[in-house]
Amino acid sequence: MRMRNWIQSVRQGNVAERWFAYATGLQWKLLVILALIILVALQVIFVNFSDRLEKQLLTNVTNDLNRQKNVISKVIEETIHNRKKDENPNVLKDKINEDLARVVFLQTKNNQLINVQILNNNGFIVAATGDGKSKIGYKNPYVHSLPFNQEEIRRSPSSKSQDVLMKVYSLDITNPDFEFDRIYMEYPLDTTYQLIRSIIKTLIIQTFYAMIIVSILIVIMTRTITVPVKEIKEQATAMAEGDFNRRVDVRSTDEIGKLAKAFNHLASHLQTALTQKEEEKEKLETVLSDMSDGVIATNRSGAIIVKNERSEQILNREIKLGEMLNSVLPLSEPVQFPITQELHNLIQVQHDDQDDPLYIKLTFTPLKQKRNKPTGTIVVLKDVTEEERLDRQRKEFVANVSHELRTPLTTIKSYLEALEDGALEQPELAVRFLQVSRTEADRMTRLINDLLQLSKLDAKQSRFDKKIMYLEDVLEDVADRFIFQCKQKEIKLTLRHADEELPRIYADRDKMDQVLDNLLSNAVKFTPQGGSVTISSRLRPDGLIEVAITDTGMGIPKKDLERIFERFYRVDKARAREQGGTGLGLAIVQEIIKAHEGIVWIESKERKGTTVFFALPPFERRVHS
Repeated sequence: MRMRNWIQSVRQGNVAERWFAYATGLQWKLLVILALIILVALQVIFVNFSDRLEKQLLTNVTNDLNRQKNVISKVIEETIHNRKKDENPNVLKDKINEDLARVVFLQTKNNQLINVQILNNNGFIVAATGDGKSKIGYKNPYVHSLPFNQEEIRRSPSSKSQDVLMKVYSLDITNPDFEFDRIYMEYPLDTTYQLIRSIIKTLIIQTFYAMIIVSILIVIMTRTITVPVKEIKEQATAMAEGDFNRRVDVRSTDEIGKLAKAFNHLASHLQTALTQKEEEKEKLETVLSDMSDGVIATNRSGAIIVKNERSEQILNREIKLGEMLNSVLPLSEPVQFPITQELHNLIQVQHDDQDDPLYIKLTFTPLKQKRNKPTGTIVVLKDVTEEERLDRQRKEFVANVSHELRTPLTTIKSYLEALEDGALEQPELAVRFLQVSRTEADRMTRLINDLLQLSKLDAKQSRFDKKIMYLEDVLEDVADRFIFQCKQKEIKLTLRHADEELPRIYADRDKMDQVLDNLLSNAVKFTPQGGSVTISSRLRPDGLIEVAITDTGMGIPKKDLERIFERFYRVDKARAREQGGTGLGLAIVQEIIKAHEGIVWIESKERKGTTVFFALPPFERRVHS
C-alpha cells in the first residue's frame, strides 16, 4: 500500500512538473500574451463601437424629432392662419390636439405615439399626444431647464425604468402675437438601447467564437516557433552532454528555419572542432608520455594543470593536478609566480631506493599571450645524473692522471736531486737510485701508453687485425704464460675446456691476449698464497662464447662493483699502487670487448673471490647476420 501511494505521488509529481514546465514555457507565454493583446484590442473596439453606435442612433432619433417638429410646426401654423377671428380659443386648442394626433408619425415600441406637447410662453401645456393629454393645462417642469434646440436624456416621468430623450424646439410661427411658441417632445430610448444591446451581444458571441478560432490559430502559430526552439534546446542539452550527432529538423525557410539550419551548422562545426581538439590533446598526451624529460605546466598562480608520467618518475612521487609547484619541487627558494623570463635551476633528489642522488635540471619557461602577459609556466625536468657523473669522472680522471704522473715524477726528481747532491759519488747508492728512477719512468710510460690506447679506443682510431681463430688456443697460450708466476706464489692455475668444441671467433689476437693478460694478471695479483685461479669457457644458450676467470682472492665490495670499470678506480688504492697497477686495465678490457661486439661483467663476494666474465659472438653468427 505504501509502495502504491509512493508510486502515485511520484507520478503526480511528474505530472505537476510537466504542467509547471508547460505553464512557464514559451508556448504558453506567447498564447497568453497574444490572447491578452487581442482581448484588450477587442475591448477598445467594443467601447469605441458601442459609443459610436449610441451616438449614431441618438443622432438618428434627433433627426427624426427634427423632421417631426417641422411637420408639426407647418400644420399648426396653417391651423392658426385658417382660424376665424372670433373663434373661441378652446376650439383652437382642440384643433391643435387633432392636428397632433394626425401628423405625429413617431411611435414607441408599443405602437403608441411619442409624447409631444405644445407649450405657451409660460410653459403650460396647451396640446399633447398620448399620456400627455391628461396633463393639458399643467405646467411642464422640464421646459425651463432645457434650452431651445438642445436635447437631454433623463428618466421618463411616467416610467422610472427607462430613459427618454427630451428636447424643446421653438415653434416656427410667423404670427408673433400667438401665445404658442414651444414644442416639447419625449422619445423613449428603450428600443434604441435594446438594439445596441442586441448588436453588442451578437458581437460578443461572434467574438467568443472568433477567440476560439484565434486561440487555435495562435497555438498553431506558436508551435511553429516553440517546437523548433524546443528542438534547439534539446539539441543544446545533448551537445552539452557530448552528443553532436543529433540535428534539428528544418521545416521552413523563415527566420526560425534559418536559426535551425544555423544551429545544425554550429553543431557540425563544434563536432569537427572538438574532434580536432581531442586529436591534438591525444597527440600532446602521446608526446608528453613518450618524452624522456618530465614536463609540468602551471597556471598564472603556480597551480599544476598539466603533467606527464616521466615527471612523476623523476621526482618519485605522485603529482596531483591543482597542487602548487613549490610544494612539489624540492627547491631551496620558492619560485615567485608569475615568472616573466626563463629560469634555470639544478636540484638534488635523494630517493630511498637509490644509493646515489639524482641531479635534476629545471628549466622554467613563461607562457605568454599576444599582449606579452604571462599566463602560466612550463617546467622541464631533465635527469642529468649521468652527465653529472661523467663530469665528476672527468674531473676525477684529470685529478688521477695528474696524481699518477706527479707521483713518479716527484720520485724521479727527488732521486736525481740526491744524485746531484753527491749520491752519484757513492756507486752502490747511485745504482739503486737510478734503478728506482728507471722503475718509476717505466711506470709512467705504461700509464701514458694505457692512456693513449684508451684515447684511440674512444675515438675509434685503434686498428684491429681481426682473424678467424679458436678461443681454446688463446686460452691455452695465456695459461702457459702465467704458469710460472702462479708457481712462484703457490697458486693453483686450472684451465677448463668446454665439453663440446666451441665455435670459432673473429678477433684480434694481440688484443685478446691483452684482455686475458690484464684479467689473469689481476686474478694472480689479488689472490693470496695457496689460492687458486680458474680459466673456463662454455657456449651459452644464446649462442655467445663465454669465458670466466675465477680467483679466490679478497673479493670486491658490493658498493664498488658498479664503478669497477671506471678509469683510475681502485678498490684498494694503496695496495694497487704498490703492485704497479695504473687503474686503467679493466677500462681497456671493457673497450676492447665492446669493439668485438661482446659484453663483460664481474661477479664477486667480499673475502670469497671474484669472477670476471666476457662473452663474444661466434664467427658463424657474424657471417649470417
